[in-house]
Amino acid sequence: MINRPFLSSIAFRLPFAIVFICVLVVSLSTIAIYGLQRAREEMATYGLQAFSSLAKASLVSRQVSDLVSSAPFLMNATSPYRVSSESRSVVAQVDALLHAMAPDSGPAGMKGFASTRIVELLETIRTQTTALAGDADSAQQHKAEAAAALGEIATGSGIADADFRRRLNAIVQSASNSDSLFQLGELRRRYVAETAPRIARAAPDVRISAAEFAPYERIFEAQTRYLLEMFSIRAAVSRLHSVSRDLSHATETQSEAVARSLNDDLASTSAALSRLLVIVAVAALLVLVMAIFSIRSVMRVSRGIVALSNGMNALAEGRKDVDAPRYDGTETELVRLLEAFRAFRESVERVSRLRRTAEAAARTIRSTFRTMNEGIALFDPRGKPITMNRRVIELVGWSGSARKLPVRKFVAPIPEIDPTLLPAEGEAGALGDRSVLRHRSEAGRVTEVSLSRQPDGGIVLLARDVTDIDRQEAETAKIQRLDGIMRMTHQVSHEVGNMIGIITGSLGLLERETGFNDRQKRHLARIRKAADRGRSLAGSMLSIGSQQPIHPGAVEIGALLRGMADVLEIAVGEKCRLVFDIADGLPTVLLDAALFEQSVLNLCLNAAAAMPSGGTILIRCLGGGAGVVVSVADEGIGMSPEAADKAFEPYFTTRDEEGGAGLGLAVVYGFVRQSGGDARILSIQGKGTVVELTFPVLRA
Repeated sequence: MINRPFLSSIAFRLPFAIVFICVLVVSLSTIAIYGLQRAREEMATYGLQAFSSLAKASLVSRQVSDLVSSAPFLMNATSPYRVSSESRSVVAQVDALLHAMAPDSGPAGMKGFASTRIVELLETIRTQTTALAGDADSAQQHKAEAAAALGEIATGSGIADADFRRRLNAIVQSASNSDSLFQLGELRRRYVAETAPRIARAAPDVRISAAEFAPYERIFEAQTRYLLEMFSIRAAVSRLHSVSRDLSHATETQSEAVARSLNDDLASTSAALSRLLVIVAVAALLVLVMAIFSIRSVMRVSRGIVALSNGMNALAEGRKDVDAPRYDGTETELVRLLEAFRAFRESVERVSRLRRTAEAAARTIRSTFRTMNEGIALFDPRGKPITMNRRVIELVGWSGSARKLPVRKFVAPIPEIDPTLLPAEGEAGALGDRSVLRHRSEAGRVTEVSLSRQPDGGIVLLARDVTDIDRQEAETAKIQRLDGIMRMTHQVSHEVGNMIGIITGSLGLLERETGFNDRQKRHLARIRKAADRGRSLAGSMLSIGSQQPIHPGAVEIGALLRGMADVLEIAVGEKCRLVFDIADGLPTVLLDAALFEQSVLNLCLNAAAAMPSGGTILIRCLGGGAGVVVSVADEGIGMSPEAADKAFEPYFTTRDEEGGAGLGLAVVYGFVRQSGGDARILSIQGKGTVVELTFPVLRA
């Protein structure tokens, strides 16, 4: 026995409503399909009947028209052969008409062509035409007999009298071509008048026997029977023409009957479809009514479910102001769900607090891990990757596909790391304490890598880009080294200058004395020459130490460089080609123009010396945020990083064999530093060298 809670449950009500609607829809669909199928079959039957009837009506009308149109030819025909041929053609047409009018099998037979009158007329035409063909054949046979007799007369020689034979031949020739019995009778009388004297009353020498006149007699007999047959043929054709007119009229009448029958069938089908439409409309209205009641019930249940779902989602989101949803229905499941909701809400509140705390911590960790500037990668005790951020992949030198590489293969781009320190399959690795090293890539980026062991045996790899720090450290050390050298050079230049001053002063006093011989004067001249060279050396050392006297002024470097083009082309020689890239609108710079020209000349000479086989020297002048940058680039042999690091030091040269003193770049560096700017060298062995000079902009 079904209990009340089950009848009130969604498990009963919703399926019942759905099944009821489905039954109604299936019933409606069955009725509609059955009716439409019947209508389609009837329409197809009527269409087939209409097509067949119209086709047959068209065929009958065309064939009757052909038959009627053939009658005048028969009436005018004079040749028995043609009459026979036309008659057989008419018989074939009549047979085709009778076959087309034969009723089809089944109920879908041809409508409107069951007229007995048409069949009787066709049978009459067939009978008369068949008889006509027989008469035509007989006439043709008689015509052949007359022709045979004419042939016999033409080839025979029974009548000796040639003139008499010629007269008789003319008479029978005319008789064979006569087309009326009256004309044939006249020719017969002429024949009798000619032959009678020669048969009975003639003299024995001119008498002709009856056997000799037999072919002539056969001609008259055959032509007589032929004309009689032709007369019968004409009479039959006249009767056939009359019957054909009656058949044409009957066919037209029957076509109108076929059209009326088809119209009646279409009207009947339309009425059946109208009745089916009324049935479908009533059934659809019934389905609509039942669907409205079912939808109202479903909507009530659906609102309750939506309310419970919204409440559950609100609890899942951690909202605290969630009340139990209201539901006015009696469905058992929803009532129990409301009770469970209240209990679940209390549990969700506790879980939500814990989840919010955990999610906040996880977001902080993920954000920090992904956005940190340092790269980090974790590997398990077997060297398999656990997790890593994108930064560590970039710093080590891999693409995104390296996330699944083991630790030994992952650090392969860094040759400074010993792979035996790291774990692998079956090996724990020899890494104990924390290991820190630096790696310089071919592009010049310096990466600091730190490897440490976790308590469980895993590896933590930290990497950070220290290119700027390394460069700053190198630049600081270089500047400190150069500044120390320059201070020492400055002190030495002062001491040397003081000593040269004492020498030149004493030499001046000696030169005022008299009584020196020529040999002593030559010694004094050599001393003066050595003192002058020492003074020049001291001046150069002052220039290196940024202590030489300069005469700065406002200079537009672009115009100054363009004015040096001719001098520089002569200085670098014919093998080298100068190319200028000077920006427009460069700001004004405060510097000593003569020392600047000397510095650029020294750089161009160094560039030409680095390209013994010739090449291109690019002089570029651009404006930047730090000031105006002048660079001299060549395509020469380049310098090693160690040589580039020491290039600005006094007396350092890579051209000892060529007699280089090593003071050119040192003088340039001292001039730039004394002008408040900076200089640096970028060089790659085998590709060339670029020397950049940066000068501060003159502020208004």
